[in-house]
Amino acid sequence: MTKLIISASVFQSQVADLLPCNGYKKSQLTYALLDAYNLLNYFDVVIKTPYCSKEDLLRFHSATYVDQLMNDTLNVIQEGDKIEDDWNQLGEISDQWNDSNDNIPKERRFYSREALYEYFKAYKLNPKEIANTYNNVRSIKRMKLDNVTLSNDELLKKYNLTGDCPLFSYLPMYLQVNTGATLVLEKYINLPPPGENDFERIIGINLDGGRHHASKQSARGFCYTNDIVLLIQRLRKKGFQRISYIDFDLHHGDGVENAFKYSNFIQTISLHLYEAGFFPGTGSLKNNKPPNLVNIPMFHGLNDKYLQTILNKIIIPLIDQHNPQIIVIQSGGDGLSGDKYDEWQLSIHGLTKCIMELVDRFTTCHCIVLGGGGYNELIMSRFNTYLTWNIVRKYSSQIQNGLIKEYIEDDFDYLIPDHEFIELYADDNYKYWSYEQPGNDKFKTLRNNNTPDYLEKCIRNIFPNETHLKRSVNRSAP
Repeated sequence: MTKLIISASVFQSQVADLLPCNGYKKSQLTYALLDAYNLLNYFDVVIKTPYCSKEDLLRFHSATYVDQLMNDTLNVIQEGDKIEDDWNQLGEISDQWNDSNDNIPKERRFYSREALYEYFKAYKLNPKEIANTYNNVRSIKRMKLDNVTLSNDELLKKYNLTGDCPLFSYLPMYLQVNTGATLVLEKYINLPPPGENDFERIIGINLDGGRHHASKQSARGFCYTNDIVLLIQRLRKKGFQRISYIDFDLHHGDGVENAFKYSNFIQTISLHLYEAGFFPGTGSLKNNKPPNLVNIPMFHGLNDKYLQTILNKIIIPLIDQHNPQIIVIQSGGDGLSGDKYDEWQLSIHGLTKCIMELVDRFTTCHCIVLGGGGYNELIMSRFNTYLTWNIVRKYSSQIQNGLIKEYIEDDFDYLIPDHEFIELYADDNYKYWSYEQPGNDKFKTLRNNNTPDYLEKCIRNIFPNETHLKRSVNRSAP
């Protein structure tokens, strides 16, 4: 038996889109498309108001860093960020569509960040109780506190809250909601009782999670707190002994790797672009300590066929060795064809197929699917929806007779369903597979710099003592 849990709502998507690199619309477009296909109706549990406390963040992050992030003075509109229309650019579009279709929205939309924050304050836990708990945990946190008072500019530099990780309006609320949306999934995951054969498998999803760069006391790469590390720590505390983390993001999952590089219980596998000058500049083959710490560094132009070979020859054998009780998948989509990075040429079909093979193969362990990178918001809404649809149609207990009413067809002429943000897809002629149709002006082919010989080098590095895995790679494959 499988139970599906997702953290998703209009509220959560609007909070997630406070993050500047989301373009103020990535999460809202995804949620609207999930809603257009009625996919949330097929979940056993839909979490609409996620939350985590300062205490939760302290389980990994340093006290002085959390103090800086969670300063109440940041729960306001910041100087230089006062244009409400930037964040609320989708509000008017939503209103116009609802009015023209005589539609009554299922969920409340917020038209100012202040209104969003007032709603957040109304549902979160008792502030006094939280403050007392936080202060207690902070007082016993093992760390060396600074004796030197730093200026604000020095503090920002120390915690890297500049450049790609600037302070933005309502940052504390964003962190508590976005991180909470991942951590709340843990509440539904339990170890099966000894000798119990009736295993209830949980597949949990937070498409706004996957902030894999954040370190213990520093923000990095658009990531302020590391929800992945915090989640894995919770699962370990709950009694899970073996956990596998697989990262498909274009960027190296450095924050997660560093947190668990000395652990024999946590396996971290990161597939990423590794080229001179590309962030974060880590994750080479030299750093590998298989089977628990594994990097699969790739070059420009990675395609579906090569990815599939990596999955079959490296990733699945590694997970088999670890025999996890739970797998955590970071499904970053910045390697998709059409992404603003324009480095890899993965298709929505290809990346989804690889993720689903992991979900389908390791059925005796729980599975958490988190989001990640992806900087073409229109592509990411399609990818996130297609991935969710695939999980739902195979594992939802809410589907009667194995049938699902909502279909995403593979026909290249298949159109995105009419919904409140449909006009944002007009430049793609409203086609779902616009970026995967040969001959379409959106379709691009990059030179694949990843060769069969390089893949064989990776295999030899990762499986140095297993001759059956070192057999030659089919020269016509990737």
